[in-house]
Amino acid sequence: MEEQILNNYSTDLHALLKHTSKAIKAQQSSSKLTEEKASNLLHSIDLTISKQLETLSGMEGLINDGTKSKIKETFAAFTGTIAGAIDTQREDPISKMLRDDYTALSMIATGYTMLYTAALGAKNNDLADFTKNSLAEIAGLITKTSEVLPHIVAKELHIEDVAEEAVSNTQECWKPQNMMAEA
Repeated sequence: MEEQILNNYSTDLHALLKHTSKAIKAQQSSSKLTEEKASNLLHSIDLTISKQLETLSGMEGLINDGTKSKIKETFAAFTGTIAGAIDTQREDPISKMLRDDYTALSMIATGYTMLYTAALGAKNNDLADFTKNSLAEIAGLITKTSEVLPHIVAKELHIEDVAEEAVSNTQECWKPQNMMAEA
């Protein structure tokens, strides 16, 4: 049972990483990508996800090829809205692309959290180490995206003078002491 769960979670995550990687690569070639901060961020996301995909693909017995197409179909139906939103052929500005990347990275973080928990339960130390380290990388990219996004929005709206204040104030919201108390 543990092996099947690890296979299912790994295969789901693999499909999500692969889809996100494809979208990020397309975004990097967008003619709208003129802001260095956004370009550097997309490059970092691309490198990280590509490395994680390669590692996950190389882990023996984790990706179940037989269920891959079924999972991809299910995944595509579930994330159809996000998949469409990430498509760079649309006319949306870079800020909306980054918003969608933030969402995709959050889904990846959730997938790593689930797989990490399952790997711990299965006593699969190699997978647990990989998922924990990968989650830390993704969490860093989510944070970086939230720091870059105000700069991009401010530039698109021609209000660059508020970018730093927006970064400072929005990052402050993420500090544990500023979050809602438990209900």
